Parts: sequence; structure tokens; C-alpha cells
Amino acid sequence: MKNHPIYLILVMAFFSSCASTKVLDSSKIKELVTHQMFTIESDIAQPMATIGLSKLQNSGILGVGNSSSNISLIGNNNFLNIKGDSISSYLPYYGERQSNVGYGSNNGGIEFEGLIKNYDTEWNAKKQYYTITFKAKSNNEWFDVRMNLYPNLKSYVTLNSASRTGITYIGKVSALPEDE
Repeated sequence: MKNHPIYLILVMAFFSSCASTKVLDSSKIKELVTHQMFTIESDIAQPMATIGLSKLQNSGILGVGNSSSNISLIGNNNFLNIKGDSISSYLPYYGERQSNVGYGSNNGGIEFEGLIKNYDTEWNAKKQYYTITFKAKSNNEWFDVRMNLYPNLKSYVTLNSASRTGITYIGKVSALPEDE
């Protein structure tokens, strides 16, 4: 019975280490969101799964390790920049376009260049992330944009349009370089 207090301390230390949650420093992401001066580079595109994309996956054209709902963007130039009330971007698009929209560009990517409308930010204190929503225009097409930005600088950007199937980009957010 002499070892009982030591045993109790060891058990308590074990369970407290298992139950502890890592608290991230949210000051960096707060600064980026507050000043509206950041860039996002995505590593993964997650298009909405459709029959057309499934057929494309079955053809083998997507490459090793990719699927119709998870496409690696590593090595592909892409960006989304927020600078005050302006946005610029080039995001490769994988998905289906509706027949009622003109293409307006040669590459089919999503290229924002201009002002943002209805910009709104919200901090989710319980889940520890910022949600940013706004509308932006690429060629003649309006997109509803939703970003979730986390203290570990991970980003999820979801784009929805009346003319295309939705797509989500997963990447990293960082400060916009001074020369931008």
C-alpha cells in the first residue's frame, strides 16, 4: 500500500496527457484576417463527385494517387490573394460546367480579378477557426466563396456558382508578400 500515492500520480499524469488538447496561437491568423492581406496556395482540389468525373477517373487520365473527388495540385501554380477589398486568383477547375455559360477564357480555371462583394468574417471560438464569406466575379460568372482559416494556417476554400459544380481547395494561408 505504500506505492498507492505514486501509482495514483502516474495514472493521473497519464490521463491528463491523453485528455489535453493542443491550443494553437491564433494571433497570426487573426492578424491576416483583420488586415485582409493574405494569400492561399492550395495543395488539393476536391471537386464535387459527378458521373462525368467518375468516368474520367476510370479512364486513368487523372494520374496516380488522384481520384475524381481528390486531386493533387502540388506542382501546379495556383493562388488566391486577398488585398483589402480586392481579390486576384488563378485556381485550376475540375468539375462540370453548365451549358448556359460562355467560357470567356482559354484555360477553364477560375480567375478572380477585382473587387469583393458582401465580405464577412466570423470567428468560431468553439472550433477555433475563421469563416470568411463573400462574392467574387470570374469573367462573367459570380461565385459564392467560403473560406475556413485555422490557427495552424490550414485553409479550406469552397466555391459555388450557378454555372459550375462546386469545388473545395485545401491549402495554406500566409501573409501577402510586400511587393504584391
